[in-house]
Formats: sequence, C-alpha cells, structure tokens
Amino acid sequence: MLKRAIIAAALASLLAVPVSAANYMTLGRLVCESQGGVGMIISSEKALRCTYTPAAGGPAAIYDGKIEKFGIDVGQTGKSVMIWEVLAKTGVSDAEFPLSGEYYGIGADASFAVGAGAKVLGGGLNKNFVLQPVNIQVQEGLNIAIGVEKMTLAPAAI
Repeated sequence: MLKRAIIAAALASLLAVPVSAANYMTLGRLVCESQGGVGMIISSEKALRCTYTPAAGGPAAIYDGKIEKFGIDVGQTGKSVMIWEVLAKTGVSDAEFPLSGEYYGIGADASFAVGAGAKVLGGGLNKNFVLQPVNIQVQEGLNIAIGVEKMTLAPAAI
C-alpha cells in the first residue's frame, strides 16, 4: 500500500509542472547532494551542494542551496543524490549562474535503509526553468515525505 502511495505521489509530481517541448529546450543537467536531516512532521530543511553541467559543454557551475519541505515529513534521512534535466524557456540566456533563485514543486520520498523519491520543480531567474527528474532520487534513512517543496540555489561560496 505504501509503495503504491509513493508511486502515485511521484507520478503526480511529474505531472505537476506542464512542459511543452515547443517552449522549452534542454539546457543541461543538475546533480545535487545532501547529507540528510530529520523530518519535523510538517516541515524539514536540508542543505544542498549542486553541480550544473551545460549540455553544450563548457565549465560546470557549483551551487549551494537548501530544500524545504512542507507537508508530511517523518523520519531521518542520510545522504541523498538528486539528478535533474534542466529545461529552459526557448531563448533564455545561458549566463554564468543561470539557475540561481527559488524553485517550487511537489515531491514524494520514502526510505527504509535505502529509499527513493521524485520531484519536479519550476522557477529560477524570472521563472524560466523547469527541473525534471532524470531518475528517481536515491537516499538513505528511514522516512516518508509527501508535500510541497521549495529549493533555493545560489552560487557556491568556494
């Protein structure tokens, strides 16, 4: 039953941000890692370190960020890795740090030792970007989380 609920929530999140292929182009790939944290029943917050690799080549950009969940979030997670295809509205400039900003969407994850999750997020500079999962998020821990998510990205302070 729990497995079906997770799959249904993950599919709902994939449908939450409609993307018309005619209006968006693939800009690159974003890989984010988190060391994990504790869910506080209705909210949680985790620090992120993300690497953006442009599809057209060129140097990678490093971002620091955080992901906040609002909804059901119970348990504790360890290290997580999330991978997204970065889609941008046609004509958007590929600036040095184009992904800085806030993203919003729906997500679902669950873990029992090793777990998975999925989230589609939209936003960024002038709301020009959509982050679509390349594969399901992989994480360690014991938790269940379903709800609205907010991710904030900024150039990393290296």
